[in-house]
Amino acid sequence: MLALILSVRSSRAETPALSISIVDMPAVFSPNPAQIKAGQAIKWTNDGDTVHTVTTDASQAPDPNWVSVPSGASSFDSGYLKSGESFVFTFTVPGVYKYFCLTHEEEGMRGEVHVLPGPGSGDAGGAARPQN
Repeated sequence: MLALILSVRSSRAETPALSISIVDMPAVFSPNPAQIKAGQAIKWTNDGDTVHTVTTDASQAPDPNWVSVPSGASSFDSGYLKSGESFVFTFTVPGVYKYFCLTHEEEGMRGEVHVLPGPGSGDAGGAARPQN
Protein backbone atom coordinates (compact mmCIF):
# COMPACT_ATOMS: atom_id res chain seq x y z
CA MET A 1 0.00 0.00 0.00
CA LEU A 2 1.35 3.38 -1.01
CA ALA A 3 1.32 5.98 1.72
CA LEU A 4 1.22 9.62 0.80
CA ILE A 5 2.36 12.16 3.33
CA LEU A 6 1.60 15.81 2.72
CA SER A 7 3.13 18.69 4.59
CA VAL A 8 0.50 21.37 4.79
CA ARG A 9 0.38 24.74 6.47
CA SER A 10 -2.85 25.87 8.08
CA SER A 11 -4.85 28.46 6.13
CA ARG A 12 -5.35 31.90 7.67
CA ALA A 13 -8.81 32.35 6.16
CA GLU A 14 -11.55 30.43 7.93
CA THR A 15 -14.02 30.69 5.07
CA PRO A 16 -12.89 30.90 1.44
CA ALA A 17 -13.81 34.17 -0.26
CA LEU A 18 -14.45 32.36 -3.53
CA SER A 19 -15.20 28.83 -4.71
CA ILE A 20 -13.98 27.56 -8.07
CA SER A 21 -15.61 24.55 -9.68
CA ILE A 22 -13.44 22.07 -11.58
CA VAL A 23 -15.40 20.33 -14.34
CA ASP A 24 -14.71 17.70 -17.00
CA MET A 25 -16.61 18.65 -20.17
CA PRO A 26 -15.15 20.89 -21.21
CA ALA A 27 -12.20 20.63 -18.84
CA VAL A 28 -12.30 24.06 -17.19
CA PHE A 29 -12.00 25.98 -13.95
CA SER A 30 -15.05 28.17 -13.31
CA PRO A 31 -15.03 31.07 -12.78
CA ASN A 32 -11.90 31.94 -14.72
CA PRO A 33 -10.24 34.34 -14.25
CA ALA A 34 -10.98 34.81 -10.56
CA GLN A 35 -10.38 37.93 -8.47
CA ILE A 36 -9.88 38.24 -4.71
CA LYS A 37 -7.96 40.41 -2.22
CA ALA A 38 -4.68 39.49 -0.53
CA GLY A 39 -5.38 37.58 2.67
CA GLN A 40 -8.39 35.80 1.19
CA ALA A 41 -8.65 32.13 0.23
CA ILE A 42 -10.03 30.26 -2.75
CA LYS A 43 -11.51 26.78 -2.54
CA TRP A 44 -11.30 24.62 -5.67
CA THR A 45 -13.72 21.66 -5.74
CA ASN A 46 -13.56 18.80 -8.22
CA ASP A 47 -17.14 18.65 -9.50
CA GLY A 48 -16.13 16.31 -12.33
CA ASP A 49 -15.85 12.55 -12.52
CA THR A 50 -12.10 12.36 -13.28
CA VAL A 51 -9.09 13.42 -11.18
CA HIS A 52 -7.82 16.98 -11.50
CA THR A 53 -4.99 19.09 -10.11
CA VAL A 54 -4.52 22.79 -9.38
CA THR A 55 -0.83 23.67 -9.69
CA THR A 56 1.56 26.54 -10.24
CA ASP A 57 4.58 24.21 -10.17
CA ALA A 58 6.61 25.14 -13.26
CA SER A 59 8.56 21.87 -13.11
CA GLN A 60 5.32 20.00 -13.91
CA ALA A 61 4.11 22.33 -16.66
CA PRO A 62 4.47 21.26 -20.30
CA ASP A 63 5.03 24.96 -21.07
CA PRO A 64 6.57 27.18 -18.36
CA ASN A 65 4.43 30.09 -19.63
CA TRP A 66 1.36 28.26 -18.31
CA VAL A 67 2.30 29.03 -14.70
CA SER A 68 3.42 32.04 -12.72
CA VAL A 69 3.30 33.48 -9.23
CA PRO A 70 4.20 37.03 -8.15
CA SER A 71 7.65 37.68 -6.73
CA GLY A 72 7.75 36.62 -3.08
CA ALA A 73 4.73 34.30 -3.38
CA SER A 74 4.72 30.55 -2.83
CA SER A 75 3.73 28.18 -5.60
CA PHE A 76 0.97 25.69 -4.82
CA ASP A 77 -0.03 22.19 -5.88
CA SER A 78 -3.24 20.46 -4.83
CA GLY A 79 -2.05 16.98 -5.65
CA TYR A 80 -4.58 14.72 -7.36
CA LEU A 81 -8.14 15.63 -6.39
CA LYS A 82 -10.74 12.89 -6.80
CA SER A 83 -14.37 13.72 -7.55
CA GLY A 84 -15.82 15.68 -4.64
CA GLU A 85 -12.45 16.58 -3.08
CA SER A 86 -11.36 20.18 -2.52
CA PHE A 87 -8.21 22.24 -2.14
CA VAL A 88 -7.92 25.62 -0.38
CA PHE A 89 -5.14 28.18 -0.82
CA THR A 90 -4.82 31.54 0.94
CA PHE A 91 -3.26 34.25 -1.23
CA THR A 92 -1.11 36.71 0.71
CA VAL A 93 0.87 38.36 -2.09
CA PRO A 94 -0.94 40.58 -4.62
CA GLY A 95 -0.49 39.86 -8.33
CA VAL A 96 -1.48 37.39 -11.02
CA TYR A 97 -1.23 33.64 -10.42
CA LYS A 98 -1.42 31.31 -13.43
CA TYR A 99 -2.15 27.64 -12.80
CA PHE A 100 -3.14 24.49 -14.71
CA CYS A 101 -4.45 20.93 -14.36
CA LEU A 102 -1.71 18.35 -14.82
CA THR A 103 -4.12 15.60 -15.92
CA HIS A 104 -5.74 17.81 -18.58
CA GLU A 105 -2.70 19.65 -19.91
CA GLU A 106 -3.40 18.46 -23.47
CA GLU A 107 -6.85 20.09 -23.30
CA GLY A 108 -5.19 23.33 -22.19
CA MET A 109 -6.95 23.41 -18.81
CA ARG A 110 -5.58 26.59 -17.26
CA GLY A 111 -6.73 29.27 -14.85
CA GLU A 112 -5.80 32.66 -13.45
CA VAL A 113 -6.29 34.34 -10.11
CA HIS A 114 -5.92 38.12 -9.84
CA VAL A 115 -5.08 39.08 -6.27
CA LEU A 116 -5.63 42.72 -5.36
CA PRO A 117 -3.88 44.41 -2.42
CA GLY A 118 -5.72 43.92 0.84
CA PRO A 119 -5.19 44.51 4.55
CA GLY A 120 -1.92 42.89 5.61
CA SER A 121 -0.90 42.09 2.03
CA GLY A 122 2.72 41.59 1.17
CA ASP A 123 3.32 38.62 3.46
CA ALA A 124 5.55 35.98 1.91
CA GLY A 125 3.89 33.07 0.28
CA GLY A 126 0.51 31.63 0.99
CA ALA A 127 -1.01 28.74 2.83
CA ALA A 128 -2.56 25.60 1.39
CA ARG A 129 -4.69 22.82 2.77
CA PRO A 130 -6.48 19.96 1.03
CA GLN A 131 -10.06 19.33 2.05
CA ASN A 132 -12.52 16.49 1.59
